[in-house]
Amino acid sequence: MNNIIEINSLHKVYDKGLVPALKGIDLNLQEGKIYALMGTSGCGKSTLLNIIGSIDTPSSGHILYEGKTLQDINNLNDFRRDYIGFIFQFHHLIPVLTLHENIESALLSNPKISSTQRANRTKELLKKLNISHRANSFASDVSGGERQRAAIARALVNNPKLVLADEPTGNVDSLTAKSILKTMYESVKKSHGTMLIATHDPDVAKIADVIIKMKDGEIISLA
Repeated sequence: MNNIIEINSLHKVYDKGLVPALKGIDLNLQEGKIYALMGTSGCGKSTLLNIIGSIDTPSSGHILYEGKTLQDINNLNDFRRDYIGFIFQFHHLIPVLTLHENIESALLSNPKISSTQRANRTKELLKKLNISHRANSFASDVSGGERQRAAIARALVNNPKLVLADEPTGNVDSLTAKSILKTMYESVKKSHGTMLIATHDPDVAKIADVIIKMKDGEIISLA
């Protein structure tokens, strides 16, 4: 099975080196697998996700995306759009757009997808995540759980090769969490994508093929 991500000796420090967040991470993520990244708050999970997602930069070490570094990629905006779906713990929806518009916005810059395809993909995910009835509601006017489901739909709508999820069910009830996890699992497996989920929740980790445990900026086990 091919490695979609290869991480070598990754370090991240803050405050001029006084605060080490990541201490020499080595990790490969394989195509078609779901990984759960577990550990206490402050262990480096979110920092690792942000660096893999090119939101943050490492202090040293490097990441290969199917054999390429970010410096080898001509258009980073297109790369992020087509390659990575990021699900934040706090949804980051645009409040003055409807849920439909927020989800569809992830497809607007993709010239390969027609307006009809954009609408159909958006409607499909709205239905899967049980928020079709809120499609035309502004993000500011729906519940936190509905916003989170829309954020997950936005991350999945481009069928990205890599989904990075930071505590995706942290702000929803257990029933909604099960529905969200089912959709995420089915979407990633159907597209033969890869997903890395940072979570505290053992129930979330159950959908993973591999569990990665972190402590104090280091990976302490991989199983």
